[in-house]
Amino acid sequence: MTSDQEADGRFTETFDGYALVGRYRHAASAAPCGLLALHGARSDHRRLDPLLRPLQAADVASLGCDLSGHGDGSPLPSAQTSLARNLQEALRFAQRLGAGPDTVFGHSLGGALAMKVAEHFGQTVRTLILSGPALYPEAAFSVPHYGPDFTRAISTPFGFMDSPSLPFLRRFPGRVILITGQHDGLPADRHGGVCGRSAGLVEVADGAGARRTVYSPIPAEVFDAIRDAAADRLSEIVLDGCDHKVLAHLADHPEVAHALTQRLLHLMGRGPQAPGCRIATDGTLRAL
Repeated sequence: MTSDQEADGRFTETFDGYALVGRYRHAASAAPCGLLALHGARSDHRRLDPLLRPLQAADVASLGCDLSGHGDGSPLPSAQTSLARNLQEALRFAQRLGAGPDTVFGHSLGGALAMKVAEHFGQTVRTLILSGPALYPEAAFSVPHYGPDFTRAISTPFGFMDSPSLPFLRRFPGRVILITGQHDGLPADRHGGVCGRSAGLVEVADGAGARRTVYSPIPAEVFDAIRDAAADRLSEIVLDGCDHKVLAHLADHPEVAHALTQRLLHLMGRGPQAPGCRIATDGTLRAL
């Protein structure tokens, strides 16, 4: 533990006029930390725990961090920060991992940032884990503040197809792991929406025939574009009964978190490329 860390691995990283919290989850074997984890919008590093705790128990160290403008404890409101600032914050935290991270995980907005971080640290990153990832048009990184202008920038149908992260994924030599909820990335046109945009809140039938509302903010075409770009370097994991809230699903279903951890250990350990799989709510795996 370095001098700036608390006993539980927490520390603060100082930026220009504000500070953000990071947390190391150290491995019992004292293996070096090589995994950077980035949360989604309106969230913070604590929301990553349902994934990072099981990985820590499996002897995988990680560094999770807060991004400004997200979560109740943010030192800056969203109107005073931006996607570009969040990227610079993520890169600063990544610099704590020696030459750079070996693995980058990102959920939702954090997934869009994870691809940028992996590109920046192209010499060190071997595994990219994308959980319900967003993919934003490059113009979104030029909007000075979150708010209406940012929303407009990311709302053009198929606007994300100009993202430089897609060419990056095509040339990235490492492994790409795509984790999606069964009810995320629903085709918008099948739910009264427009192709190339998100379906949003959708009512679906569960296995017992009951209906419930799910949250599907990622356009179906985003997942398709990532699959196409990553090609044979992609391993896909679908969580049955889950919508976009992957981390909450893991918290509610420890068996799923355990099964996902075991799958990730295999893939992060550079085991043979595994076919895509589904994980049921009881933790059972089956092929896609």
